[in-house]
Amino acid sequence: MPAINVNLKSLRESKGMTQAEVAEIISVTRQTVSSYESGRTQPDLETLKRLAEVYQADLQDVLYGGNRLQQRLRRVQTAIVILSAVLLVGILARSILYWSADKFFPIPTTGILEENRHIIEMRFALRDIAEQVSRICSTIYWVGCIAMIYPVISVINVITFLKMSLFPVIMIAAIFVCALPFAAPGTVNSIGDSLASISEGVIFTLLLFAVTLSAKLIKRRRMK
Repeated sequence: MPAINVNLKSLRESKGMTQAEVAEIISVTRQTVSSYESGRTQPDLETLKRLAEVYQADLQDVLYGGNRLQQRLRRVQTAIVILSAVLLVGILARSILYWSADKFFPIPTTGILEENRHIIEMRFALRDIAEQVSRICSTIYWVGCIAMIYPVISVINVITFLKMSLFPVIMIAAIFVCALPFAAPGTVNSIGDSLASISEGVIFTLLLFAVTLSAKLIKRRRMK
């Protein structure tokens, strides 16, 4: 079982704080925090409780280690990766199916005749499948985003502003990469249609970012 001083250092580093920042919050000197973490001195119970609050951890984490906050963070990260993958798979599947409909089952220039009716039927079948897959994946994503708001907020203090900002940038870039390369002007999967199909994913990605950023700013202000 790790010593208390090791737990204190691990919790502080996982939260991305310096000793000086912690010292200012609990009204001690930086040297005092350093002394706690090196094991030279032992904080009293009230100080341990205060440090647990600062690190958004349980007193059990401070005393015995295990850092359940980090465990929650890993679960949140895994869930976000899975939700993002579901959305991207849906967008990619839709793009490929629409592209396939244009590529392999183009609308005959002679119009709809009995001999080419199967081409039209396959074309619309692919479009229907594309829309259903996209709708299912989008629904899973936005429901997941709503469900993830509280879990994300519960570990928000461990997540840096840089990591928070990278998520929407990478996610939105990935959405465009999955959609736009398969779009072409004058086809059933035009650039305008592709942009419309991915707008929901972009909106909910930005919504999740805005909510978590607001929560982080509020919590940071309360700690000052």
